[in-house]
Amino acid sequence: MKRKKRVLIIKTGFSEFLDKGISATVSLGDVLFCTIVLHLYKNDHVTWVVSNQAKDLLEGNPYIDRVLVFNPSIFKKIYKTKYDIFINLEKDIGICAFLGNIAAKKRYGFYFNEKKFDIETFKKQTRHLLSGQENQNNISENTAEILYKALGDKWDGQGLILNRKKNKPVYDIGFNYAVGSKWPTKAWPKENWKELEKTLKKDFSISWQEGHKNLNAYIRWINKCRVIVTSDSLGQMIGQALGKKVVTLFGPTNHKRMQRMPGIYIVNSSTRCSHKPCYMPFCQNSKFCMKDITPLSVNKKIRGILK
Repeated sequence: MKRKKRVLIIKTGFSEFLDKGISATVSLGDVLFCTIVLHLYKNDHVTWVVSNQAKDLLEGNPYIDRVLVFNPSIFKKIYKTKYDIFINLEKDIGICAFLGNIAAKKRYGFYFNEKKFDIETFKKQTRHLLSGQENQNNISENTAEILYKALGDKWDGQGLILNRKKNKPVYDIGFNYAVGSKWPTKAWPKENWKELEKTLKKDFSISWQEGHKNLNAYIRWINKCRVIVTSDSLGQMIGQALGKKVVTLFGPTNHKRMQRMPGIYIVNSSTRCSHKPCYMPFCQNSKFCMKDITPLSVNKKIRGILK
């Protein structure tokens, strides 16, 4: 019998794969998105190091053999094993420096270059990831294609993996209106949500976002909806992982990240802004790009899906 390869994945959510910043706010959506790489290692023995806040997203994942919650003592555990493949998807200098002594035959993702005293990528063709996607206005690849390239492979339509039973929908449409604290500029104005509801409620059942402060309750709510309308957020990732049709509203972030992703229907702001996509937490212009997404345009997208 062929020996299973030992794979170590570091993805805590403290940084985002395509964002150069490090934040105290864990990006749950980025952790869930990175489960897409597990298709490459489904026949291997996978250890995944994750933050405590994001660990529930990996619960029961059929392609992960061991989940380790990140803490100061975690390095002692992972140093004891020699890995065939080591993948670090965190850009934090401290984490990268500590991981320098991991024993592995192949390495992908980010590492700490002691000579330059800076973060580098193991594959030269993915060095542009270090600058962050906010500087990649002319990007033509989606996030899955970039991530697979960073691992020396080619994305072929694989999806996110979330171990939840897919229930029969209770509602036609779910309004995932709230956004996280990291990028409040992703929020679509509340009056636009209300106007959208007026144009749809005669023909479809609608549910407003539930489970704001409870991840599992939030997942259960999304599971009840046939279509999810959302900003570029965790709800988008959960909806996709659960096989939902997801209408995503893009303004300050790069809509090209999700092009060609299964189940994602993009509505991009028409605002002509020299800073777009800016990835800024606060809009610095007189005209806010998310306001330019009209309820009519979202209505048409939804009706096209539910016809």
